[in-house]
This record gives sequence, structure tokens and C-alpha cells, in this order.
Amino acid sequence: MTKQQAALADGSPGVVYRGIVDGLYRGRYVPGQRLVEADLTRDFDVGRGSVREALSRLAAEGLISMSLHRSAIIRSMSRVEVRDLVALLEVLNGFAARLAADRIEEGANRKLIDDACATLLDAEVQRDFLHFARARNAFYKTMVAIGGNHELARIMPRTNVDLLRVQFRAYQTVDEGVRIGDYRAIYDAIAEGVGRKAEAAAKTHIRRLGDAIDRLPDAAFAG
Repeated sequence: MTKQQAALADGSPGVVYRGIVDGLYRGRYVPGQRLVEADLTRDFDVGRGSVREALSRLAAEGLISMSLHRSAIIRSMSRVEVRDLVALLEVLNGFAARLAADRIEEGANRKLIDDACATLLDAEVQRDFLHFARARNAFYKTMVAIGGNHELARIMPRTNVDLLRVQFRAYQTVDEGVRIGDYRAIYDAIAEGVGRKAEAAAKTHIRRLGDAIDRLPDAAFAG
């Protein structure tokens, strides 16, 4: 099922939700921007109820903040919030990679991670920011799925990784070649079935990203 099909299956609120997330990756929406209900009902051709449901979902996942009688605002994270999130992602992604490696030989797990990695490393996909973001999300979701930990699968979508990526899109963080090399290292360790190696590779990647973001100027962060 494609992202568009999944959104449609989720009804009008799903269309709005996915449209806003995709709009963040396309640069249509940016951290700190207000989301006005009237504009969203017009842009997505849906009712106010669908818009409000989508905004509630985005707020529950931490992508936007909402206050009574005011428009929703796309969150912009402070330096402290980013450090906290990166520290959490390092642990969660390391754990996910280790579980995936431990279960690589079960069922269709090897094919699933092979296919997800092939898409992620496709040169054509890497040239498009949104397509690459989707492929990266699919890779991590596959890693979590084959690991088989249901609590991890529940927690991971709520970690605001989308917000982390789009907030620093305009800045050079990790070199593209190094980043792709990190994904290869994670995949290779999972494919080898070596849990500790996979965990270390995943943690190294997140730590490298966090260190690069932490070197950015204060202007990149919310006050």
C-alpha cells in the first residue's frame, strides 16, 4: 500500500495528516509556522472536523503545538529538546537494530530488510528529499517490525524524528557519503545476524547526527 493509499484508507483526516507531514519535507510548511484551519480545509478540500482530527493527531505525536482559541503551530525544537531526542533515538534505534539482527533468519525477515535497504540506497531515491525520507522511514519501520517488539513499534512513531529532519534541512549536518555509509553498516550487521554489531552501528549513526546538529548555530534552534 502506498502512502497516498494509506492516507485515503484513513479517511479525510489521514489525507490532511499525511499532507502536512509531506508538506514539511517539501518545504511547504516549516517549523514555527501557524496552521490555520480555514486554509487547511480549502487546501485539502475537507471539512473542519477532518482538519481538527488531523491536527489533534499531529499534536499527540508532538509535531505541532495547540492552544485554546489559537492556531496550531508547527513545533520548533530547542537545543535541549534536540539533545534529549537524539539521546533517546540512540538507545531506541540501537535496540531495534540488535533485535532485527537476532531475528534475521526468521520467516521473510531477510527479504524484508534487503528490499528496504535496496530502496534506501537507490541513487534515484536519494536525489529527492521526500522520497528519501520515506525510504528511510520504511527502513527503520522494517527494522522495528522484524525485531518483533510491539512496545518499540508503538513508541517509535512518537519520537518526532520527522520534525528533527525538517528543522535542520537547510543546514549541512552529516556528509551525504558518511550518512549512506552508516546505513550500509547498519544493514550489513543486521544481515550478518550480529546483534551487538548492529546495535553499535545504529548508535554510531545517531550519535554522529547528534554531534553534527549540536555544532549548529543557535539560530537553528527554537529560543
